[in-house]
Amino acid sequence: MARHLVRRIARTLAPALHRAAYALWARYPADLPPGPRPSCITVKLDGPLHVRNRGWQGGAMYGDMAPGARDALLELMADGYAVVVRSQRTDQAAVAAWLERHGVPAVADTGEPLAYWTSTSRVLCTARAVTSPLEVTPYGYRHESWDATSAYIRETINRPGREK
Repeated sequence: MARHLVRRIARTLAPALHRAAYALWARYPADLPPGPRPSCITVKLDGPLHVRNRGWQGGAMYGDMAPGARDALLELMADGYAVVVRSQRTDQAAVAAWLERHGVPAVADTGEPLAYWTSTSRVLCTARAVTSPLEVTPYGYRHESWDATSAYIRETINRPGREK
């Protein structure tokens, strides 16, 4: 009898506890922005964007972008997608400056509570997870070329207000 009571209480409380824990972990703001939001694409920096051909170099941003990456990011943003660049580097401002040098408008994460990224005019550079239906990474979605990746994004991820 007591076991059934404990299970019933656990089932009742579990969803609320899960939401509260996730909200704290993700540092969501209390009030989410109203209305529809653009689909957000997360791109890992190393591999899909940054050709790290001289090793880690202490996390320094050097060298060129991967072939086709700049044009693909700009086209995705022009097509209404918000783009987040994820990197575990400690200096996200350096990542944003590197993107800017390569012609991609970017801003470093300030650490303020953020449920999702909505800007389609600049890339957010961050180390934290931001809500996104797709992460382009050498380990998740298999990125091989920006032509194929852009086509995959457009085929599989719909933006609000647009039919597939």
